[in-house]
Amino acid sequence: MKYIVLVIKNIGKYTFGWIGSRYIYKEILFPFFYSILVVTFVLLVNFLVRTVDKLLGKGLPISIIFEFFYLNLAWIIALSVPMAVLVATLTTYGRLAEDNEMTAMRASGISFWSILTPGIIFGSVMCLFMIYFNDNILPDFNHRARILGRDIYKKRPDLDIEPGYFIENISGYSIYVKSKEGDKLNQVVIYSSSEGEYQVNIYAKYGFIKVVGNSVIFDLHDGEIHELNRNNLEDYRILKFDKHRMVLSIDNLVLERSDVERRGDREMTIKMMIEKIEKYNNEKERVKNKIISMVSEYLPEVKHKSMKDLIKLIKERKAEINKGNLDVQTSRFLSVAGRVIGEFQLYMVYQRQVNKYLVEIHKKFSIPFACIVFVLIGAPLGVMVKKGGIFMGGTLSIIFFIIYYVFLIGGEELADMAYISPFWAMWTPNILLFIIGLYLIHYIRWEQRTIEFKFITNLLAKLKIVVKEQE
Repeated sequence: MKYIVLVIKNIGKYTFGWIGSRYIYKEILFPFFYSILVVTFVLLVNFLVRTVDKLLGKGLPISIIFEFFYLNLAWIIALSVPMAVLVATLTTYGRLAEDNEMTAMRASGISFWSILTPGIIFGSVMCLFMIYFNDNILPDFNHRARILGRDIYKKRPDLDIEPGYFIENISGYSIYVKSKEGDKLNQVVIYSSSEGEYQVNIYAKYGFIKVVGNSVIFDLHDGEIHELNRNNLEDYRILKFDKHRMVLSIDNLVLERSDVERRGDREMTIKMMIEKIEKYNNEKERVKNKIISMVSEYLPEVKHKSMKDLIKLIKERKAEINKGNLDVQTSRFLSVAGRVIGEFQLYMVYQRQVNKYLVEIHKKFSIPFACIVFVLIGAPLGVMVKKGGIFMGGTLSIIFFIIYYVFLIGGEELADMAYISPFWAMWTPNILLFIIGLYLIHYIRWEQRTIEFKFITNLLAKLKIVVKEQE
């Protein structure tokens, strides 16, 4: 009981209290939301630049375009939130240090860990939110975005004809209209662009257009049809008409919304991926048992070996047979060994599928956990940097986030190819930055030094000089 009383009496030394914590939370929230807006905007603009050429000329309703970008906001938010936590932490604790509030707090007996606690709690809350977001919201948004993107990309341009321009290769025809008044087309030219026996050109004084399903209907008036036999240039016919109907069948003329059940790994919840992993593990076990049954006659000891050791043993025995060190009768094993190697390749295909899903499962936790790691990195860095505000915080955040993301992408590639464990592929960046964060916190607690980052300051000064010279 006396220990509890002692802790209560000294709780101020170990916690920051509600008033102090609330103050830290208020300081964190503004740069956090500001950073989310900035990072999301930058990533969205980058995405827009990469996809705008695939959207233009499709005649898409504005609602479809907005829906496409809305659905792609999910993966952008999944990346921007951890980075915003890092920027907010750097900025907040940097401002506290710059205004000597950190010094005043520590002089009153509050430890750095106590001052850091609100930031860790904030990072933990964001971590839990992002885990929920990544498992329950992100997969569905990714799936819908992929399906809509596929439907958009495969859609042919509709016949919202722009006067003065050719619409190329529509069911083997090219179409030109001089002017347009609603559905009425003036001075219509239609010619066959495919390499058939006859070259067909159609000229009409005016016509009307309407779309029915995946077909477009031209009702042409007061015109001529010119037919030329490409194999016999003397075979040339002209047919005049008062009214002529032409129906062109065009696949994907109208945007059709697909409802596809098959999902990629980034479109699945953890539960879905666990089911896939169980399926592929069963396939792996089936292949392994098949390999064992194939070679058990020649290698009875393989039953209790791992797949890696089993294949290694088979390759060694095959090499010995080729050298002539074993009985010639066992050369039958060579043909079996060849089939075994083929089965092993199938086994590795299943293993890579398992790794792919394991990587995504770990990623759903490792990226959100970065919110906590970035607090441990950002707080001491902010204290050490002090000056620079949100711009300096953003600069350092970009540097650390690039390092983190490079490790993450590289690890994912290696894990997908079964070179390293999915766990280490996804958690190595967090572990490294976690260790660096603990070291920086220890450094701040005992050394209390600052970092000036003169190279960034000098770079900014040079940029200002260049801008002034250009003005």
